[in-house]
Amino acid sequence: MNIFFRVSAFVLVLAAVIFVPLKAYPETSKPDKKPVKTEEYKTALTLWHIDTFEGGVGSRADFLSGALTSREDDGIIVLVKTYTVSGMKTAFQKGEIPDMISFGIGAGEVIKYARELPQKGFSGGEFGKKQYAVPWCAGGYYLIEKGNDNRLIDGLLSGNDSKNNENTGLIVSQGENTMPVIALKFAGVTAENVSYYSPSEAYVKFLSEQNAVLAGTQRDLRRLEKRGVAFTAKPLHGYSDIVQYLSVTSKSDEKYKYALKIVDYILSESVQKKLYKIGMMRADGGKTDGEFYGYDFSKNEYTASPFLSAETIKQNQTALNGKITGENLPDNIKSCLKRLK
Repeated sequence: MNIFFRVSAFVLVLAAVIFVPLKAYPETSKPDKKPVKTEEYKTALTLWHIDTFEGGVGSRADFLSGALTSREDDGIIVLVKTYTVSGMKTAFQKGEIPDMISFGIGAGEVIKYARELPQKGFSGGEFGKKQYAVPWCAGGYYLIEKGNDNRLIDGLLSGNDSKNNENTGLIVSQGENTMPVIALKFAGVTAENVSYYSPSEAYVKFLSEQNAVLAGTQRDLRRLEKRGVAFTAKPLHGYSDIVQYLSVTSKSDEKYKYALKIVDYILSESVQKKLYKIGMMRADGGKTDGEFYGYDFSKNEYTASPFLSAETIKQNQTALNGKITGENLPDNIKSCLKRLK
């Protein structure tokens, strides 16, 4: 009898070792972690997403992935993968080229692989008078002041209150690949006491300073809202380089055609109307849901070419950063801009 129980116990243990992992796999493995069976689709496309500036809230890559997986089944699967600019360059050097790239200013190497697009209407994505990139979401610059009045902001915009401008500290939130001074100059801002910080440092500095104005973005508005800080914000219309683009880079003519369908879908009303969920705006002139404190991207006259290199942007920042006067932009910086109107 003892032998019988020992054998039975052994069989039960062996069954548990073999059966439990197989049974548990569907319960513990997330759907997005399972290998995709691409043979079940007409085609599988790769989309690289590169963040080169701060967005609004959440992840733009996750937004893209969610929008693409929730669309009606059309036989096309899109695999979204995030890269840094340096990671993208390294992949290019290895000969790895995706079918599509979502990118912002500072990832200029994309132009080497981008194919001409039939989508028109946004000159910012043109290169040599041909369209190679289209915007799928955008942001903008603001002057932001703590409290409920615009006294400090008005002083910076008046252009003639020099004493107030000297006392007011203008904190400029400048990303590695953005040029906010251009937006300030287009808006007519003049400031003597100017300091430049990374976006996260600028926000912290702004909270701790008195008589300070923050030249920030929609991301800063979301931070202040979440923190419960009273503030006013003045949109700086005229220029914005906070634009996320799509380019098609597939070497395959067949996949190129499928990729164009995906671009059309991302630019469709059903996707664009949901941009407020990630705190971003439309760049096509359509109305964006959500609170953006009066910002209207369609009022911008200029943007920067998305195909600028990180090196060129850094040179422009060095030339621009300092006190902000009414002087015109240098010609070499003007050549980096794209007229939208």
